[in-house]
Amino acid sequence: MLIVAWIVLFMVLVIIHELDHFWAAKKSGVQVLEFGIGIPPKLFTLYKDKSGTEYTINLIPLGGFVRLKGEDPKDEGTFNAPDSFIMAPFWRKVIILCGGVIMNFLAAYLLFAFGFFHGSKPISILPSNATVEQFQTKYITTFDQLIANNQISGELSEQTVKIQEVLPDSLASKAGIKSGDELISIKDEKTNTIIINRQLKALVWQTFTVQYQSTGSSLVQSQTITCPEDNCMLWIVMDSANNIQVKPYKYGLGDSLKFAWQELIGQSRLSLNTLGKLFWSLLSFNGEKIKAQTNNLTGPAWAVKIGELIYESGGRMQFLIFGAMISLSLAIFNVLPIPALDGGRLLGVIIQKIFRLKGERYFAIENIINIIFFVLMMGAGVLILFKDLSKIRGLF
Repeated sequence: MLIVAWIVLFMVLVIIHELDHFWAAKKSGVQVLEFGIGIPPKLFTLYKDKSGTEYTINLIPLGGFVRLKGEDPKDEGTFNAPDSFIMAPFWRKVIILCGGVIMNFLAAYLLFAFGFFHGSKPISILPSNATVEQFQTKYITTFDQLIANNQISGELSEQTVKIQEVLPDSLASKAGIKSGDELISIKDEKTNTIIINRQLKALVWQTFTVQYQSTGSSLVQSQTITCPEDNCMLWIVMDSANNIQVKPYKYGLGDSLKFAWQELIGQSRLSLNTLGKLFWSLLSFNGEKIKAQTNNLTGPAWAVKIGELIYESGGRMQFLIFGAMISLSLAIFNVLPIPALDGGRLLGVIIQKIFRLKGERYFAIENIINIIFFVLMMGAGVLILFKDLSKIRGLF
């Protein structure tokens, strides 16, 4: 049922995205040939309105599309028609292409605001050595931020670092640390649950020694760890006897709207920062950096599993906040200037305008580029899917 709920949530967000393309095209006088739910092949046509728009259901329930008149240069009868996309004024093309992204941003904003107004807890609480704190988001936050904002009730007690779980492909697992082990020291300094994150935060991009002890053994083992340049997290789950609770965020309407805007900006900056690190790692041709950044890429399968965990721990409200994050991710992804995406098509329209290129010639080239990039993205999607499935298996 949770998988079905996630698919419904994702499809609603995609339909919202496509509806604004649809509405903008209709208002701009551009003929919409088809509004499709799902990815082809087409299963059947639901309805055909007076203007000739077909509303269709397609086989793969993970997307949607709007097919406009005048997007196929081979069809000379429609390509240069007065109500075709190619014949629309420049500013109307921009509105049509930007509409879906704007709607996804708006959906995320409204869901964030609803969460703050209704009362909701953070989706993810990271250790204080995570770099997320510089982006000042409330739903993806750190323990220190919660303490500073008085969102924690109960008291922290100093205790040894006993490891309950070691996540796959983490720094801890690569160092040979296993579930049940106990950390003794970090860089020759004794550690505990209160200070460990502050210790690690000071060791970003450094190599240091970690000492730990296995359950039932008196032998203290040492391993060398090198932290990446953007964080220093072991990715371990620690046994905790602390009697603490996280308070929900709950504000009046005005503050909810204000904090929702801050959340939208903070999470957008966080996403762009992650994409920027991926881009620069690819340009560096450094194998270790590329591997570290590409390991962070996830797809729908991992999102389904995370959504399931969020629903089980936080209920429907947390699941809706997760939906806001997915909507924001869709907006940011689509705005990227990559062929086959809205951002790539917008860039093409701008290039066509600046250099005064003929529509027939430009669209013929653009179609080829879009097909190539679509195939590349589908291939990358398949690889990420298999990586996600292996990660999910390793998680449990």
